[in-house]
Amino acid sequence: MKLSVVIPSYNAAQFIESSYQSIINQGVEDIEIIYVDNNSTDGTAEEIKKIQKRDSRVSSYFQPKQGAAPTRNKGLVNAKGEYVYFFDVDDGIYPNALLKMIDVLDAHTQVDAVVGKMVKSSQSIEKTTKPDDETLEVTIHPKPYFGLIWFSDLSKVVGPPAFMYRRTVFDTIGIYNEDLRIGQDTALDIKLGMMRDIAFIDMYVYMYYKHTDSTIEKNKKNTPRAFMQWPRLVKEHLPFYLEHDTPEEFNKLLFEQLYKVMGKQVFFTEGFAQRKTLKNDLLQQVSAIEVPFLIRFFLSLLVVFPFSSLLKFYGYYIVPYIVKK
Repeated sequence: MKLSVVIPSYNAAQFIESSYQSIINQGVEDIEIIYVDNNSTDGTAEEIKKIQKRDSRVSSYFQPKQGAAPTRNKGLVNAKGEYVYFFDVDDGIYPNALLKMIDVLDAHTQVDAVVGKMVKSSQSIEKTTKPDDETLEVTIHPKPYFGLIWFSDLSKVVGPPAFMYRRTVFDTIGIYNEDLRIGQDTALDIKLGMMRDIAFIDMYVYMYYKHTDSTIEKNKKNTPRAFMQWPRLVKEHLPFYLEHDTPEEFNKLLFEQLYKVMGKQVFFTEGFAQRKTLKNDLLQQVSAIEVPFLIRFFLSLLVVFPFSSLLKFYGYYIVPYIVKK
């Protein structure tokens, strides 16, 4: 089988039919579509069964463990295709995108994934104007090019539906980290970029549908970014550093982000006792490395004096000085 499309679904009854049509209309003949129901309560399972009755290429699995990572992993381990594509049930995909990505992987056997571009919109794909700056040019980027690009600048990160992977690459890089509630896709793709060669096609693959009232979007608005970044740093990137011979640029990015995020978390925590406890907890979570005295000292200062001026001095001068040394 050429392609497996994995579609995680949580309370997505209204999107099941449209997601199915979006993939079928891509024109890929040798395909399977795998829906994974993640504890839906709105009739999602029933909608999937309706499609299964008329199309034997559609299969369905149930994932009781809540979260995007275990849901994608459930589909991945059951995928039979040579290539794997993850599609979010409420997003839109542009015509012929999958065929073009398949052509790239067929033509460039030295790469393990191909990635394109995405559009963000709070409207449907039909109501969203597609940018006209795509060239369809394909460029090959050897490791660790994309890993460093995405690790250094999250604004350049694209969602899972912008990628198509060789199924075998997951034997090397592993699957989605189920300990991460947020950022598990970013974590996996940074690791992919660090370890494997990737093709880039200058093409808009899909449209990410932004739910402005979703829990994730609300969390992004109400929670300082440092608290959302920390789990990905300590549960994915730090272990990767400890287990691999990583380049100096990766190491600098890692430690700069670790130390800055530690300071920001302490600063944004209210109450002296809570800040002190958090500082100790953060240091314990990175006990596998030796945190420099100066970093520990300034974290202690932020516990006592949570001033924005002190945080800026720490982030702009102390952390870069330590990382450079």
